[in-house]
Amino acid sequence: MAAKYLTSLLVLATAVVALPSSPASPLLKAKRSVTCVKVGATATATWTNSAGETCTFSGVVGSNYGENAVGGDYSCNGRCGAGCTGVALGDVYTQDCFTHDICSYFNDSTDGASDPNCGAAYEAAEDDYLLGEIDGCGQTNPSEAAVAPTTTPVCS
Repeated sequence: MAAKYLTSLLVLATAVVALPSSPASPLLKAKRSVTCVKVGATATATWTNSAGETCTFSGVVGSNYGENAVGGDYSCNGRCGAGCTGVALGDVYTQDCFTHDICSYFNDSTDGASDPNCGAAYEAAEDDYLLGEIDGCGQTNPSEAAVAPTTTPVCS
């Protein structure tokens, strides 16, 4: 999984470096949309699953759900990167990274952009991963004990 993640990151980083640096560039404007979220605040994750249903789940940014059924690290939900200590470009918390984390936790996602449930959320979080620190989304990671959520997403 880490190899796929790093490969995707390198491909995206190459594409971003190749973009014109002018803020007027339509390509740059279309790709860049980073929304910071605060650790400890409640956020709502919304995604479309493989059945075409819209799923929503509200939770706390920075929450620690521990591992999901396939062993993924969900110790800092909303952080752009793996858990609280995995590969990342700073300790950045964004809406798109929160949505991807929540979708992945509940759907046992491991396939990055090609995941049938969370692939779109993964792609939406790519620019957050690369640009979140520059956009001021960096924060201190919380250190909470792992507590699995008591509710599940609503999909319809």
